Amino acid sequence: MTPAPPTDISTLYRRHVALVRNCALRILGEPAAAEDVAQEVFIRFLRHRDRSGNERDTAAFLYKTSTHLSINRLRDARRRDSLQQIHGPQGEPESPRSPEDGLALRKVLAEADAEQAQIAACYFIHGMEHEEIAELLGIPRRTVGRRLEKFREHAERMLQGVHRKEAPHAG
Repeated sequence: MTPAPPTDISTLYRRHVALVRNCALRILGEPAAAEDVAQEVFIRFLRHRDRSGNERDTAAFLYKTSTHLSINRLRDARRRDSLQQIHGPQGEPESPRSPEDGLALRKVLAEADAEQAQIAACYFIHGMEHEEIAELLGIPRRTVGRRLEKFREHAERMLQGVHRKEAPHAG
């Protein structure tokens, strides 16, 4: 059996862009940011394909890279927010925070360990099973479970701290 000839990038893009964009959108919650991530993912895929000469794992590479870049974008936003708090407000005043689950999850993902964040995004945002995550990331299934448990503990600690700051005790 001879390997299939490489697919041109425009065909590959049309075939997979919705998967990549939706993956990023579920993590970031912003269509423009998801589009930026999608563009970067395909640029990275071109470099990957040129180095490896292999398209066999295209969807897995795109999905994994999209998740990774989206989480990095959350972290970059967190760093910018920290710098803005240190150096003073610029622009419009911040509106009151909404208690939406999606916003809380994004904050926790931005603070989490990189591997835990990627596993948590696959599980909580993309709805993947432990076995699927293990296969995608090339790690044992038990490791997925342990990392998710650590992520849950991290999220509980972080969110309890947020609730304490927002609702001071009357005394």
